[in-house]
Amino acid sequence: MNRQIKLLYAEDEINIRKSYIRYLKHKYDFKVDEAFDGLEALELYKTHQHDILITDLTMPNMDGLELIKKIREISYDTKIIVLTAHSEQEMMLAALDLLIVNYLIKPISRKKLCDVIDVAIKTLPDKNDKQNFLQLEENTKWYLETCELYNNNEEVKLTKNESLLLEILCLNKNIKITTTDIFLHIWNEDFDKEYNPDSVRTLVKKLRKKLPQNILENIYGGYYRLKYNATT
Repeated sequence: MNRQIKLLYAEDEINIRKSYIRYLKHKYDFKVDEAFDGLEALELYKTHQHDILITDLTMPNMDGLELIKKIREISYDTKIIVLTAHSEQEMMLAALDLLIVNYLIKPISRKKLCDVIDVAIKTLPDKNDKQNFLQLEENTKWYLETCELYNNNEEVKLTKNESLLLEILCLNKNIKITTTDIFLHIWNEDFDKEYNPDSVRTLVKKLRKKLPQNILENIYGGYYRLKYNATT
């Protein structure tokens, strides 16, 4: 694997989190993001689609178990390592059903953490071979890493904004997204452009013509949703 691995570390105990992140940055050539709780971690994950998640189970606002469930709605490629206390056995057992790599009982030695991370690295999909994709329909695929849309093994040409729109829809598949969130995702670097829902509506119409029929939904109240069936 010749690309830089992206790791997300979610832990509400700041000193512990900072200590382990310093060590991991020294030990591995990772791009590391950190989060105080599950809500912050989920927002980071939606943006960066991390390869590896290390998460505590007990955190404020959104606990580690709920975070894992939300991430599994998006992808099963991310390798997840759970940090847990002896008293959290029930949550840990529930996490095992969500295909985690392993769980570690606190306090955790650095060697044990690295051993589990090394296992996670070995089982990561090779995204350079374009295996990380969503099967939108029988003959239609969206490649998450390269942001490319293919139909019948031929690339469907997308404009930059169409690609950004499909990206946020795929990252939040089966979830209602507001027009505002879409606008900010697409035009976040265009500081002179004022919010205009018509810009989003026009872009949605253009993208819809390039997608399988009825997969992109308009929902009353200014929402959009990409319908995704994992068994497609």
